[in-house]
Amino acid sequence: MNGARVVITGMGAVTGFGFQWQDMWQQMLRGRHCVAPWQPEEIEDGGFPVRFAAAVDITRLPSGLQGHPAWDMPMEKRSRLGWIAATQAVADSGLAVSELSRAAVLTASGAPQHMLADMRLALPADGGQGADWRHLMQRSAQVHADGSLRQANDRLSRLIAADFSCEGPVLNVSSACAGAAQAIGNAFRMIRRGEVDVAVAGGADSVLNLDTMSALYLLGAVSSEQRWGSELCRPFDRDRSGLVAGEGGGFVVLERLERALARGATPYAEVLGYGSSLDGYKVTAPDPQGRGAALAMRAALEDAGVRPRQVDLVNAHGTSTPLNDVAETLAIKNVFAEEEHYRQLAVCANKSQFGHLIAAAGAPEFIVTALSCRDDRIPPTLNLQHPDPDCDLDYCAQRAVSRPVQVALSNSFGFGGLNASLVLGKYRESRG
Repeated sequence: MNGARVVITGMGAVTGFGFQWQDMWQQMLRGRHCVAPWQPEEIEDGGFPVRFAAAVDITRLPSGLQGHPAWDMPMEKRSRLGWIAATQAVADSGLAVSELSRAAVLTASGAPQHMLADMRLALPADGGQGADWRHLMQRSAQVHADGSLRQANDRLSRLIAADFSCEGPVLNVSSACAGAAQAIGNAFRMIRRGEVDVAVAGGADSVLNLDTMSALYLLGAVSSEQRWGSELCRPFDRDRSGLVAGEGGGFVVLERLERALARGATPYAEVLGYGSSLDGYKVTAPDPQGRGAALAMRAALEDAGVRPRQVDLVNAHGTSTPLNDVAETLAIKNVFAEEEHYRQLAVCANKSQFGHLIAAAGAPEFIVTALSCRDDRIPPTLNLQHPDPDCDLDYCAQRAVSRPVQVALSNSFGFGGLNASLVLGKYRESRG
C-alpha cells in the first residue's frame, strides 16, 4: 500500500431504477426492485422463454438529459446508457471540463449487439445459398465511420474522452462480468502510482436483445422460471434458478485526495485496494470451492493493507445462480475464517434489486458499496425466503440494515473465471 490516497468524488448510475444514483439508493434502502415482465422486441407472440428482466425505461429520462448527444448519434444502447452515466458522474463531481484535460478514461463493455438487419444485407434476395457480395458492395456508399463503428467495444471510452476533452490514457476492458470492477481497479492504481490525478471509470452494458439473451439462455445462465414472477432473482435462496439480466451503466470519478480537497470536493468514500485473479475452472462455472474468488479478495485486502477482521461488509457478486452463490459463500468463509469473522460480516446482493448488468455490474455495485460506507446503511438481499443450507451467512435478507461500515469489499466475478474485488473505506481526513 503505497502512493497517493484515492477518493470517489463523483458518481453516476443508470439502472432500471432510473437515471440518478440518488433515486437508486433510496429505492434500494426501501427494499424495492426493478425486475419486471420483459420480452425481446423481435418476439411478437410473447413466446420467448425468458420472461423477466430489469430494463431501463427511456420514457423516464429527466428533462435535463433529453438533449444529450447520446440520443442523436448512431450507437448501441449500452453506449448510450454508459455515456449518460459518465455525464452524471462528472457533473456530480463538480469538475469543469478544463480540469479533465489530463484525466484517464477506463470503461468496460460486453459483447456487441449483432445488428441482424445489417447482417441480412449480404444474403441473396432469392433465398439461395451464400452471400451476395455484389449486392453488399452496392450498399457500401451507405456506410460511414460512426455507423460502421457503432458496435466497437472501445466506442464508449472514446466518446467519453472526446466529450470531456480528456487527453490522458483511454482504455477499454472486456472481461465479462468483472469488467467494470477491473476498469475501476486499474483507474485506482493509475492514480495511486501518480500517472494521473483524476479518472472517469466504470462500465455499461445492455444484453436485453434477442441475440445475447438467446445465448445466455442456451448457456443455462439466465433464469426462465415463472412461478416467482418478478421476484425470481433470489441470491442464496434454495429456489434460485439463474441470473436475471438488467441493463444500464455506472461511472465514478476517482481523484487524488489532495487534489480533491484543494478544490473543495467532499469525498463519498475512499478506495483502498484492488485484487484480481483467474481461477480458469470452466467458462460458465466458478471453481466449486471458490478458490479464484478467494484469491481476488485476499489480493485486494493485501493491496489495501487491511486485515480480514477489519471488514464490515461484503457486497457479493450474488448472481442467484446455483453454482456461484455456494462457491462465493465458501470463498468468503475461507478468506474470513480467522476467529470465524465471517459470522460477524454483513453480506448483500444488489442484483436482487436491479438485476445483473453483466459487464457493467461492478460499477453500480461499487457505488452502492461506497454509499454504505458513507451512510452506514446496507441494502437488503431481496427474495431470500428459504436460505440454501450451504449459504449460511448474514445476507441482510429482505430489509435494509443500519450498522457501522468502516471497510467494505465489493466482488465481481465473470464468465471464464475472471475475478475482481475492490476494498473501500469510510472517508476520513487521516488514516492511521
